[in-house]
Amino acid sequence: MTRKFAGLAIAGLIAALVLVNVALYDTPVDISQVASGKGHDGGLASAAGSLQFPEAGNFSETFERPLFTPTRRKFVAPPAGPPPVEVVAAAVEQPPAPPPPEAAPAIAPSLLGISIHGGTAKALLRVAGSETAIWYGSGETVDGWTVSAIDKDQAVLERGGKVARVPLYPPWKNAPPPPQKARLPAPNVPPPATNEPQL
Repeated sequence: MTRKFAGLAIAGLIAALVLVNVALYDTPVDISQVASGKGHDGGLASAAGSLQFPEAGNFSETFERPLFTPTRRKFVAPPAGPPPVEVVAAAVEQPPAPPPPEAAPAIAPSLLGISIHGGTAKALLRVAGSETAIWYGSGETVDGWTVSAIDKDQAVLERGGKVARVPLYPPWKNAPPPPQKARLPAPNVPPPATNEPQL
């Protein structure tokens, strides 16, 4: 019986809260300016209580001092210095400028992967100095290099008449020496006997 009573009490409380919310939702909100009048001490007082507002006056002193500086002093312009003096210099003949150094050869992008699907090949290339890699198809341009061909283990890039073949698996820099065939020493075994009669 107490469980039924507790359940009914909770349901009634929820229903009452819902009704209060509906009533507050339908109540218009007055957003007009608060009427103010003189308080008992002669200052301005709001209708809501004893909040007093200062007289709106001249805030020039407030605006002259920067709010967020530690010294909060009025800005004073630096004193004007003497006028600039014009200096005339004789023209000096300069030697001809050296020719610009030739640009260092551009580094071809590194090849991180190859995808061949349905006859369409794409190469996953990363430009030097970048952390991201993007898939490029044949004929597309990456960092000035044009992808001219993509094979199963390399991509061919062209730039300014230069051709770079970028392998998917770069060759070993310090390749281990190839293994040598080990020769086993012949054991001391007599030659096989033949079944032929000796004469």
